[in-house]
Amino acid sequence: MPPIVSEEYKERMRSKILKSALECFAQKGFETTTVDDIGAHSGISKGSIYTYFDSKESIYLELLNKATDNDKEDITQNFAKRRSAYSKINFMFDVFLALDPFNPDRLGKTVVFYEFTFHCTRSEKLLDVITERGNFLINLIKETLEEGQEQGEIDKNIDTNLYAHKFWLIIDGASLQTIYKDFPYYEVLREMKEMYLEEIKKR
Repeated sequence: MPPIVSEEYKERMRSKILKSALECFAQKGFETTTVDDIGAHSGISKGSIYTYFDSKESIYLELLNKATDNDKEDITQNFAKRRSAYSKINFMFDVFLALDPFNPDRLGKTVVFYEFTFHCTRSEKLLDVITERGNFLINLIKETLEEGQEQGEIDKNIDTNLYAHKFWLIIDGASLQTIYKDFPYYEVLREMKEMYLEEIKKR
């Protein structure tokens, strides 16, 4: 009879694999990293890794899902503290202004995220998954802007879908530019924040 493995043990193994995978992805890149690399880093055999994840892509998707869940919880808690839709948009900008995008660990994760996003364009199934996450983020801003229009604080003439995409275009654009060490991330993002908030104000 095979040994009984507890759920707690399985969760520990999954967490160890995920942690090692993220470090490997950040160091070597998503495309270059292999399951063998993750196994060597974690001290877990390749065969054992495949009992928990069926591919390197599924490992990264699990990491992404966990990050998204954490983001949802954090945003929900912070939005609950703010009655104004305008202040919620302001808060979202401040989240990214509070980051240190040039920190090697943070920058490594950012590069891996965009690398994986481009990787997903080669697979319709993966693209559907990444699109679903993107839709959550777009809808988050869109619904907040619509809330502001109903409250009379956001210009009713703006296209909320367009401005939701515009918000994430600003964030993605600034994040991508951090691969250049001399990029004035904070200055650019603060100026874009002021322009955006001015544009959406009720006229």
